[in-house]
Amino acid sequence: MPQTNQLIIRRSAPNVTQPVNIKPLEGIIDGYPIVFDAMTPIGNYFYEIIDRHALDEADLSDIKFLVNHLDQMLPLARHRRGKRSTMDIEIDDHGMAISAKLDIENNHTSKAVCSAVERGDIEDMSFAFGITVTGEEWSDLDKEMPLRRITKIGKVFEVSAVNDGAYPQTSISARSASLDNEKSALDNARATALENEKRAENEKRQAALLLEKQKFKFIMEEKRKCQN
Repeated sequence: MPQTNQLIIRRSAPNVTQPVNIKPLEGIIDGYPIVFDAMTPIGNYFYEIIDRHALDEADLSDIKFLVNHLDQMLPLARHRRGKRSTMDIEIDDHGMAISAKLDIENNHTSKAVCSAVERGDIEDMSFAFGITVTGEEWSDLDKEMPLRRITKIGKVFEVSAVNDGAYPQTSISARSASLDNEKSALDNARATALENEKRAENEKRQAALLLEKQKFKFIMEEKRKCQN
């Protein structure tokens, strides 16, 4: 399984794309916490796209269903490969779909969440994930809003029903430090691109200098032959 970065990233699927559906009497919540190929602004730093093949090698073996990414709360449902699960997941052309069975009879939070979704107070879904070391591609780094394409997700940790899921609001409300990390990622990408550009320019100068030396050596050799 690919190694993931230590940073856990939280992202949300815009509700205009795929609303959360609910069967209130059964406590079942269906939705798309991950949507492919949807360009979304991350703060005022950059645009981001989740590639449709980003989950091809991802670890999806243990995914919790939470509310607003509250890690300290008991999961309302859980997908666990090889064990009894209360949440099903499926990857299709649109993204990652989930169907969570909440215990509305014995869990007051589950009942409250189902009520909030049914009333429309909560409409959006989000997810937390880690990307692999080489799981992102940057472009347009010279522009005010570059583009980051996430190509390989290492692991999906949890999905959440969230109050404000459309970018960039969810990223801010889920974790205030999140955008600081995103700015750092952009700064690192730009620094790497600049370093690569400088290296390429230096190699070009070295090649040109070597060519000039070879030309000079050739000219001097020809002069020597003429003198002889």
